[in-house]
Amino acid sequence: MTGKSSTYWTERAEAADEARKAQQLEIARNMIVAGIEMALLVSGSGLQAIEEVEHAVSGWLATHNAALTAEVEAIETKGSA
Repeated sequence: MTGKSSTYWTERAEAADEARKAQQLEIARNMIVAGIEMALLVSGSGLQAIEEVEHAVSGWLATHNAALTAEVEAIETKGSA
């Protein structure tokens, strides 16, 4: 819960939001696996597929580095408080 007073309906809405988020994350994981499978099928090599994944993740990290850094700093700050 969020610390605010809740009713039956807000609890139901929050539970539905969590279920939807879990479902969306499962879909995202399946899409990642599908991308790896496609890289394997196209390249014909498991090693090449892994290299393609590494290349994709490197690009993603470069794009989102500032947000990730801020998130890590927030976690580190919270842990030292």
